[in-house]
Amino acid sequence: MVDRIDGGVPKAVRSYIENSPKEFIHLVLSPFQKGQPAPVWQGLAVEHHDLGPGLFKRIATVGTTVDLLMPQVVHAHSSFPGLYTRARRIAAPVVYEPHCFKHDDPNTSPVKRALFRGAERFLAPRTWKFGTLSSHEENLVRALSPSATCVPIPNLPTVASRSAGHGPLTSQAVPVISMVGRIARQKDPVFFSDVAAALRSKVPAVRFQWIGDGDPELRRGLEQAGIQVTGWLDNHGVAESLASSSVYVHSAAYEGFPLSILDAAAQGVPIAARSISALGDSGLLQADDADGVAGLVAAILSDAGTRELALAANRSLLARMNRSTLHTALRDLYDLKGPDR
Repeated sequence: MVDRIDGGVPKAVRSYIENSPKEFIHLVLSPFQKGQPAPVWQGLAVEHHDLGPGLFKRIATVGTTVDLLMPQVVHAHSSFPGLYTRARRIAAPVVYEPHCFKHDDPNTSPVKRALFRGAERFLAPRTWKFGTLSSHEENLVRALSPSATCVPIPNLPTVASRSAGHGPLTSQAVPVISMVGRIARQKDPVFFSDVAAALRSKVPAVRFQWIGDGDPELRRGLEQAGIQVTGWLDNHGVAESLASSSVYVHSAAYEGFPLSILDAAAQGVPIAARSISALGDSGLLQADDADGVAGLVAAILSDAGTRELALAANRSLLARMNRSTLHTALRDLYDLKGPDR
């Protein structure tokens, strides 16, 4: 179940469905558009059901849909579906995959973070298993419920990999620095703008692009900082935009584990990331602040050794997050025969 039909979550859900063991049968519960499943699900041969509008309506829809269809497992992707499935007990075990906890947001006030954390702690006992995207996310689950069952779930790239030797050229006349994602506070476009300002003082001839869309005010801030915003693109468009990039910069303030990083790695684009807890064991080149990230980008552009370190980190990441590891993880996640069931 998902409550969004753009951005990374539905892409992750598609990947799970397409890489699940063959005996699994999936039903998708998500918002419809004009009475039909959203275009994001086009070509996905599964049964679709409308989540409907509004908090209380969606909670009720989950209950009635579960009673009608009698699924063996309900998988809630991200925070609000986690609420819809656990606000009241339903007649199926719930797998909850937060895709980053809201109380992990460093820019949210302490009072709001405490409220979000309290809600998650209250709902945790109604969760059969947690799907976690990083060791940091598992630690957050353990803080909510020490006895919780956690299953690590690797994300996959949503774009096809480029052949070795066909990655972007950092020696191009005007380097292109990219970020992919929803323009929202979580992805921190202000930090990306600060990286742009810092890098331009080191490499004057450079172009920045944000691949995605979102909050209109934050988008205007990017554009006023001289950053091109592409708007939402399909997977092919994302792949093409990444393929033209010299370096991928990930600016998010907090994460589960971003698909966009894997997409950049699959396209052979060296990555310079903001240092956040979710990326602690990723092996990527990281820095704490915008000046530091700009310094990493400058080094990748100018030094072959640094570029190779970044590309080696990509290869290591993709070796751990692939179809085989996802297939095994999903079997463990949905296993109804385990001792915890």
